[in-house]
Amino acid sequence: MRLLDQDNYTGIYTFLGADYSKEITDDVDCVIYGMPYDAGTLSRSGARFGPGVLRKYGNCKPYHEELDINILENFKMIDYGDIDVLTGEVHEDMYNVISGLLSIIENDVVTIGVGGDHTLAYPEMRALKEKYGKLALIHFDSHTDTWDAPNRDGTTKINQDTPFRLAVEQECLEKGSSIQVGMRGPIDSDDDYTYARENGITVVTAKEIHNTGIEACAKQIKETVGDSPVFVSLDIDFLDAAYVPGTGTPECGGFTTQETIELLQKSLKGVNIVGMDLVEVAPAYDSSEITMYASQAILREFAAILSYNKKLKG
Repeated sequence: MRLLDQDNYTGIYTFLGADYSKEITDDVDCVIYGMPYDAGTLSRSGARFGPGVLRKYGNCKPYHEELDINILENFKMIDYGDIDVLTGEVHEDMYNVISGLLSIIENDVVTIGVGGDHTLAYPEMRALKEKYGKLALIHFDSHTDTWDAPNRDGTTKINQDTPFRLAVEQECLEKGSSIQVGMRGPIDSDDDYTYARENGITVVTAKEIHNTGIEACAKQIKETVGDSPVFVSLDIDFLDAAYVPGTGTPECGGFTTQETIELLQKSLKGVNIVGMDLVEVAPAYDSSEITMYASQAILREFAAILSYNKKLKG
C-alpha cells in the first residue's frame, strides 16, 4: 500500500513515493532499501541519516523525456524499509546487510540500496555474488576505495575506504570487467590506482573524462562490463563539491548534476544491472538541500534506467 500522498506531503515518506511493503510479490521489479550506517566513516560522519532524509524528497514523476518512457508503466517498485545495521559490531553489521539483501534478491528483483557510507558496497557485493556469481562493477566516485586502511580503533579494515579492495580479496569481481569512474582529489601516492589496475579494474580519472567527454566515457564503460551481471555503485562525491556539499569527503574538480545524469543514461542503458546503490549522502553538511535534490534526481534516474532496460528486454 502507498503510505504517503507525496503531492499533499502527508503520511509516511518512502523512496520515490514507492509503496512500502515487506512482501515482495511476483509483479515487483525493483526493491529499494535503506542502510542507515556510517560506522565505517573515517572522515565526517552523518551518512546514517541519508536514507531517512532522502525519503522526504519528492516522488517519481513518471514520464522521462530523454528516455521517452513512462517509468512506472509495467515497472513496479517497492520501498522495503531499512536493513537493520549499526549494531555496534562491524562484522555483525556486514552480516546483517548480506543476509538482508539475500532475503530480498531471492525473489529475482533488481535492487537499489540507499546509504549510509560506502562500506556498505562490500556486503552488497558479497550478497549479489552469492546469487549471480562474479560481478562486473561500475563505480562512480572521486576515490577508488581500494585502500589498505584500518578503522579508527585499528581492529579491522572494513570501512568506507576499503570496500573494493575487500571485493577483490573476496573474489566478488570478474577480472577485466570492472571500471571506476571520476577518480580525483589529493592522495598520498598512486598506490590505490595501481592496486585497482593490477587487479583488473579500469580506472578513469575525472581529468580524462573532462578531456574526452561524456560520450567517450559511456562507451568505455559499456565495453568494459559487456554482458556480465553488473553492480552499480555511486558515491555522491562523484559530483563536484559545489553541487553536493552534503557528504563526508567532498572533492573539487568533479561533475555537475546534469553531467552525472547524462553519463548515467548513456552508460547504463542496456546493461545487465542486478543491483545499484547511492551512498555517502550526509544531510548535516548540506547547503539549501541541494545535495538532497541532486540525490533524489539520481535515484529517479536509476529507476528510469531499470524500467527502460526491462522494456528493452521485452
